[in-house]
Order: sequence, then C-alpha cells, then structure tokens
Amino acid sequence: MAYIGVLRSGVSLCENILVSSSSRLKVYRTENALRSYTAFAGDSTMTYQFYKSCSTSSLTDLVRLPLLKSSCMISLRPFTTTVVTCKKKKSAKEKRQPVDVVEEDIDDRFLDDPTFESLRHDSKILGFIGSHSAAIRELGVVVLQPWVKWGPQKKVTTSGQLMLDEAVALISTLPGVRVVAKEVVPVKSLDGRTIFGSGTLERLASQIRSTSTTSCVFISIDMMKKFQMMELEEMFGVKVLDRYSVVLGIFRHHASTREAKLQVALAELPYIRKRVSGDTQRTMVMEREKRLKAALTKLAGIRAQVRRGRERSNLPTVAVVGYTNAGKTSLIRSITGDKRAEGKDQLFATLDVTAHGGRLPCGVEVAFIDTVGFIQDIPTDLVASFKATLEDAVYADVIVHIRDASHPDYESQGPIVVQTLSSLPLPETTPIITVANKIDLGMAKPEDAFKDVHLVSAATGQGLEELMASIETEVLRVTGRRTWKFSLPTGSDQIQWLRRATGLAQEEIDQGDPQVTHVIAVLTDQELAAYQRNFRS
Repeated sequence: MAYIGVLRSGVSLCENILVSSSSRLKVYRTENALRSYTAFAGDSTMTYQFYKSCSTSSLTDLVRLPLLKSSCMISLRPFTTTVVTCKKKKSAKEKRQPVDVVEEDIDDRFLDDPTFESLRHDSKILGFIGSHSAAIRELGVVVLQPWVKWGPQKKVTTSGQLMLDEAVALISTLPGVRVVAKEVVPVKSLDGRTIFGSGTLERLASQIRSTSTTSCVFISIDMMKKFQMMELEEMFGVKVLDRYSVVLGIFRHHASTREAKLQVALAELPYIRKRVSGDTQRTMVMEREKRLKAALTKLAGIRAQVRRGRERSNLPTVAVVGYTNAGKTSLIRSITGDKRAEGKDQLFATLDVTAHGGRLPCGVEVAFIDTVGFIQDIPTDLVASFKATLEDAVYADVIVHIRDASHPDYESQGPIVVQTLSSLPLPETTPIITVANKIDLGMAKPEDAFKDVHLVSAATGQGLEELMASIETEVLRVTGRRTWKFSLPTGSDQIQWLRRATGLAQEEIDQGDPQVTHVIAVLTDQELAAYQRNFRS
C-alpha cells in the first residue's frame, strides 16, 4: 500500500483536495491552486489513504478512496492541516540532484490575516495606505526633525536642514500626503521621555492642536520607544510616526511582488514585537515570523537556481547598488536599453532584485542586477529583512556603487552604502566602481573633488562610454577572459560559433582578400578550449 501523504495540524487547507492521476501525484489546494506537493506513487489501481490526525503517531480516521483514471475529488471536513508527503528512499544520484523550487510552492495567503492586521494597527504601523489616504489629503502632516546639538548622538557629516529635507521627501513618497509644516528642532538627546525640552514641547503642542489641518506628526528619528510615542500622542492629540513606520509604509505601498510583500511583512515584526503585550500576541508574532522566514527561504532557493544558471552559462554579473533615488534603475536602463528598468524620482521605488541583460563594448553579455536602495537612520532589523535581496551583490563579479552628484548630502550618503556592504559577506577581491550620477543637474562639490569617481548622467548619456570601458576591464579581469584575434574564412562555421559563444568585439573583412575575415573575440580559457576542440584545424 502506498500513501500519498499525512494530514496534520499546521496550515489551513480548503475543503476539497484535487488529486491528479499520473506516476507523480500532485495535491492542490483548489483555491487558485496556490500550493502543490508531490509524492511518489506506484500502480494507478492501488488504493490511497489520507489521514486526519494531529500527529504522525496517531493515525486514525482514515478516508479510503480508489484513484480514478483521470482524477478524483477527495472531500474532507474543514480542519487545520498541513500536507506531509511520504518519503521515498533516494539513490545516491538523486541525492546529488538540486531540488527545483517554483513560486507556486510558496504559500503567502497567511499575509491576509485580519487578526494580525489589528495587531499592526495597534502597533502604530502606518495607517496611510488605502482608506486613510483620503483623510490625509484633507488634513496633513507636520514633520519634525530633532537635531542633537552636541555629544555622541550629534551627526557631523550632515546638517539638520538636509535631514529635514530627506524626512519631507520620505513622507511625501506616500500617496495623498500633504506636509503642512516642517521644522528642525534642537534637542539635547533622543533618549528623553518626550525627546523635546518642556518649553519646546509646549510650543509644538500648542501649534499642532490649534491647526485643524494636522492629522499626524512625523518625528524623524529611527525608532521611537513605546512610552515616547504614547507621551507625545497625548500631548499633540494626533498620531505620531517615526522613520521606521514611515519607511515601512513606503515599502508596503511599493511592494508588488510576492517576495517584496513577504520581506515587508518580516520587516514589520521587530517594530510590532516591541509594542505588543501578552503571551497570545507574542505567540502570533513568533508564528508569523516562522512562516515568513520559511517562505523567504524557498524564494532564496529560486534565486540560487537562477544564479546557478548564470554560472553554467558563464554570464558575468554586475550589481548596481547605492543610496535610494541615486539613479540605479535609470543607469541600468541607459546602459542596457531594457525598458523594464523604469527609473522613478522617488524613494525606495525598487524593492526587488531584477536582472537586465546588456553587452560590454567587447561583445560579452553581462547581467546588470538592480538592488534595493539604502538610507540613513534605519534600524538594523529593517535592513536585515531585505539583506536577502542583496545576495546577488555578494555573488556579483563587479559592483557599481552609484551616488547622486547633485545631492547636497553627497558626503554622508556614500559611507552609509559602504557600511551596509561591509555588513555582507562580500569577498574582499570584488572590485567596486564608484559612479557620481546626475551631473546634468549640477554638482554638489567642485569637479576636482570627485577623485577616482566616474562622472556620468544616466539621463543624457554623458560619461557612460568611459564607465562601460571601466566595467569591461574589471569584468574581463575577474572572470579570466582574454582577447583573441582570428583570421578566418568569411562566413565560416568558426565565425558563427564565436558569435554564438561570446559575441564579437570586432569583425572586419580583409580589404585585400574578401574571402578572409579578421575577428576579435573575448573568450574564457574554457571557451577557447571548446573552440579548439570543435575546429582542430
């Protein structure tokens, strides 16, 4: 007797399970067929057993049905279950085979959990998205940028006004937000119960309470403590937000793919965990974290399969990283011509890692990897949730660090990216090419201050030729490619083979003998050996 699987507590299933007949059986949830499990099956005439049980040690309540020629519907009473497929002893060869993971194997329906949505609301996770946006259009947001005047918390690489400008840009990224007032507020420390001094607090509270257009106050510090938020909300009479909750709101607004939504949901948990009380709520957070990490691990497996495919095809990769809104996506579009890389003048427009094919001047095909942007004053918990999307930067042959040459805060933005990269297991040998973009908009520093930096404009194309030459040099060096010159019969199989294998840097018919074509090709040692095997003469 062969068993398709064991049903036990864990994941909510629909009432009906569809079993397709073939040598490999698939068990689907009928709702959108979101999840499938496969199990080895023998002769199609055998009887298969399904168990309703809380554990594998208590197998009771058998439901026996014969497998029909085409398919059969097994109806079970609704109960909380998970499908555990039976294990078949694998041969040594099977154990060596990587297991393919597809997105259909990943269940993300638990994201739409009304109970957890109430936890998010209670924890002050941003309520601007959706139905709240209309109210914000009528009211508005006051942006306060605390600025520590002295001591270890004082920032020396930027100014209070520049941080205020970035805070306004952050909150304005959300749909329907209208900033009605903004101010840099000097403070002694960010650790006080109300952050602001008593006199300043009274002044701010009076202004906010007397303005009917204010719906909330955005205090631009990374993550406020629960008691700070409660004290200030009582004083101001409106909702109070910090940078963590605002960035989460932006992430939720821009998250369109399955992976981005899962990562945003994971990024919320540290914020929620610090604001919930009671064992039941803490358990809910823990269970949600388990499911999210399991789903993201499967998606990481998909990315690993894609990377293995690139490795098998000897496709070099160039990861483009940088501060948010520095122009990463626009640069990739200008280099590759890929219209799918659509740059937007807003913060955190890109949350997913995407690959775009392009060619170096020598003809070698390269995958340019777009990544999520960085920003200052974001807790490590939030960054950690998106580190999985930076794995492609870790495995890239070359990294291009793009900076906004026109931004007044140019000096402070660069080190934030470098610091984030240093937290990744990035090989020391990986070359990093620094690019100052947006020079068409003006430059925040004198041109002679940009040392060892490529000055470019993704919008106009200025400087891109020199940048591509630099990328080509590093890619060829890191991947062990060399330039070879051939004189071959015009239209020969050798030329066709070289075109398919690597693309040709140069191809020119001999002026004195049109039967001969001079070719320059860039080949790895393995590609050269393959060429020699195919054309020994």
